Amino acid sequence: MRLRLPMVVMLCGLALTLSGCAGAPGAPPVGPGTTADSTSIGLVNLWRVSGVAEEEADTWLRLDVPHFEVLRDCGMIMGEWRATDTLFLASVNGASGACGANGTIPEVAWLESVTGYQPTDAGWELVDAVGTVVASLTVDGEPDPIPSAVDSFTEPPPITDAVRAALRRPVAVPDGSTPATTDELTGRWVPPSFDGYTEPHLLFEADGSWTGSDGCNGNQGRWTTDGAGALLATAGLSTAMGCEGVLVPSWVAQARLAVIDDNQLRLLDADGVELGLLERG
Repeated sequence: MRLRLPMVVMLCGLALTLSGCAGAPGAPPVGPGTTADSTSIGLVNLWRVSGVAEEEADTWLRLDVPHFEVLRDCGMIMGEWRATDTLFLASVNGASGACGANGTIPEVAWLESVTGYQPTDAGWELVDAVGTVVASLTVDGEPDPIPSAVDSFTEPPPITDAVRAALRRPVAVPDGSTPATTDELTGRWVPPSFDGYTEPHLLFEADGSWTGSDGCNGNQGRWTTDGAGALLATAGLSTAMGCEGVLVPSWVAQARLAVIDDNQLRLLDADGVELGLLERG
């Protein structure tokens, strides 16, 4: 979507363009393609944010797929988010209007501390890793137009088959595989038997951040897991240098499942297809 004023943005290479019809929290999704949708489909909406000390009363969170926008008086702060039936992650990667003054990308610490969510009678609560409620989301009125953005950013995003596909439940962990826990994932991983001159790698930090490289191009983001095999990760800006390497950061960004087989980490997509294999490094 085109912004009317300059925008500071770092875009992840996995962005999707989506359209369709919006639904309400706790209710069956509205629109085409009703199947066994993930609970996370109910997050797709335009929400008033409350319970956050550092935010004004008229702060809004628009959750599209895979993008989000925090709407403030200064303009918008943007990023990407991922969710399962219980897990939620968001990472800021851009800003528009006065929110991005001087080419800076502001922090939204409360949103980037969220790792899960739970329903309420009026909407949702976002919670951190220890279960503390970070923010409440409700459908309550509508935001004023934003001078630095097109009007559609002040409207609920549509829900389509593409949205449902992006948020669909992954398949079960393959038989014979062991779901990777947080403790097992934490640490450094490398592709097995790689004999090139570069050093592709992945580092899952205990604080919920990750960094990695394909050998030439670095990336980073946030990660979390439910201990039953589900893995979520966000990713940020990456360069596109060509060299001998392995697409490790891309595997992380696309992964929905993580399993351990013979002391090796297998990253799988939502269909259970293996994206890549790693070992302790």
